[in-house]
Amino acid sequence: MKIIVTVLAFALLAGCSGFIPLEELKADALRTGDWSLVEQRERLLVRRNIRGFMQCPPGHIGYCQEDFGRNGCNCVESAAVNANLDR
Repeated sequence: MKIIVTVLAFALLAGCSGFIPLEELKADALRTGDWSLVEQRERLLVRRNIRGFMQCPPGHIGYCQEDFGRNGCNCVESAAVNANLDR
């Protein structure tokens, strides 16, 4: 039993160690001049924020698109999205 608990503890610690704070990424980018990781993290944060505010009813999926610099999000039926993806 102790072995299982120990393995689970190490697995949780290993999962947490891969996260680098945004401030540290920016400091590294200033030093190296490579901003790709900072831009990637910022895109991820924007996607998370968009998903967080959309509360779609059951059977619907949040769908966002950008047209001429404007973002628009709607709840769309899951069946319609799946039908378009199957084409």
